[in-house]
Amino acid sequence: MEIIRVNNTKDKDAWLLFEKTYNEIENKEFFAFDKEYTPPKDGFTYKIFDNDKLVACFLLTFPHLDEENLGYDIGLCEKDLLKVAHMDSVAVDSSYRGRGYQNILMRKAEEDAIKLGYKYLMCTIHPDNIYSMQNALKLGYKNILTKEKYGGKIRAIMLKEVASFS
Repeated sequence: MEIIRVNNTKDKDAWLLFEKTYNEIENKEFFAFDKEYTPPKDGFTYKIFDNDKLVACFLLTFPHLDEENLGYDIGLCEKDLLKVAHMDSVAVDSSYRGRGYQNILMRKAEEDAIKLGYKYLMCTIHPDNIYSMQNALKLGYKNILTKEKYGGKIRAIMLKEVASFS
């Protein structure tokens, strides 16, 4: 297994895996995929390969003061909004699920975000997506509130507050 970090959030191969995952997933409410979505330019794409095959990818984004910053949903002040990192999206090839790749990628993204001085690690998860919810809870995220996001999709807004080192 090899993990590669790409210094952009619009990696073509990763987006093809996101689309494939969305098309294959049974409950479309679990995965907020939109071909037209443009992630913040600031962030990273993490990719896991099995030999030359991309089998998992993860987006870590830094929303700054963008209106999509989840910190607004929990009432963070402007200074703290600048310390929010989004554990944005994950996709795992269906034949590789159950191997802990979401957890591995999320830990790597957290490590990088913390090194860069981010204090509020946030993500959204459909409340009934037990696998993603269990992964986030095991990593120390707390369900802060549940509300509609992404054009009416219900989401738990998850937060992990960490000590930053910058």
